[in-house]
Amino acid sequence: MSRFSLDNNNFPYDNNVLVLDMVLGSLWGAPQPINWDNVAKLVPGFTPSECSHRFEELKLSGVFPHMDNQCNTLSDSSLSNDALLDTGDAMETGNSGSRNVTGGSSEKVVAVEKKEKRLADENDKPQKLRDPNMLIHVCDETKNLKQDFTCPRDLLVKEMRYFAEYLSVDTQRWEEVDISVHCDVQIFDWLMNYVRRNSAGESKDKPRLEPSNVISILISSEFLKMDTLVEECIQYCHKYMSAIVATPCNMNCINSNLATRITDLFNHNEADDIRDKKDKFKSKLFQKKIERLFDPGHQNRDSPGNASTLYRWVSATPDANSR
Repeated sequence: MSRFSLDNNNFPYDNNVLVLDMVLGSLWGAPQPINWDNVAKLVPGFTPSECSHRFEELKLSGVFPHMDNQCNTLSDSSLSNDALLDTGDAMETGNSGSRNVTGGSSEKVVAVEKKEKRLADENDKPQKLRDPNMLIHVCDETKNLKQDFTCPRDLLVKEMRYFAEYLSVDTQRWEEVDISVHCDVQIFDWLMNYVRRNSAGESKDKPRLEPSNVISILISSEFLKMDTLVEECIQYCHKYMSAIVATPCNMNCINSNLATRITDLFNHNEADDIRDKKDKFKSKLFQKKIERLFDPGHQNRDSPGNASTLYRWVSATPDANSR
C-alpha cells in the first residue's frame, strides 16, 4: 500500500503511480480478462501482479484519482483495450515481420517519461553551463575602489579577445579562472557598456567617446584586443586632437604603434594646425612623420619622394693633405 499512497488510496504521490493510474483508467469498464503482462510493459517498474492489485484498489474505491489539465490530454486518448486483453498473443506476425499492437497511447506514456527525464537532466546541469556568466574583479588603485562586473563568456571572448586564451572551450576550467583587471572603474564600466551595445534584451545605447576619456579608452581597448574600438578611438583622435590635448590627459602613455597609426591619418597641414600649447603630442606626431619618410615600405601621400634613397657620399680616395 505504501507504494501507491500514504493515507488515501485515491491520491497517488509518485509520478510513476500517476502514469500507472492513467493506463488503468483507460481499462475502466473493459471486458475481462486483462493481460497484465502487457500492462506492466507500458509502465516500467511495476510487476503484472502490482498492476492488477492497483486496478482492484481503484475499482473498489469507486472513483479514479483526479487528473490535472496536463494529464487529461493523455487520459482522454484511451489505450487500445484489445491490445491489453488476454487474447493469447501480444504480438501479431505478418508479411512485414513483427509489429506491436498495444496501441498509440503507449507512445504518449513513454513520451511523458522521456520529457520528465529530460527536464530532470536539465535541472541537474550546473547553472554555469546553462548561463556561463564570467565574473570580473576590477581594482582601481588610484581611487582605492573595487567593483565586480559580469559578462557572458561568449560575448566577453568575442569583444575582448585578450581573455580568449584564458577562457578556453573546456568548461571544466572556467571555475579555475579568476579575472582581475587593474583599471579605472569608470573606464571599465564604459567598456562593458560598449561590449553589450548589441546584446539582445538590453536597450542600452552605445557609449560615446569624449575628449576627456578617449585616450584612456584607447589604451585599455588595445590591451584587451578590442580592435574595432581601437580604430574608433584613433579616428576620434584625428578628428578632435586639439580638444583632446586641452584636457588633463596623459598623452605619454600612447605607445609607438598607436602613435604611428594616429600620425598616418594627419597630413602636414592638419598636423601643423593642432593647437597644443603644452606640446603633449604635436612634437611626437611630427617625429613619427619624419620616421615615415625614411621607411622604404611606406607610401607617404604628402611626400611622394621617399627619404630612404638619401645617401651620404664618402670619398674612397685619401685626401692629398692627409698624406
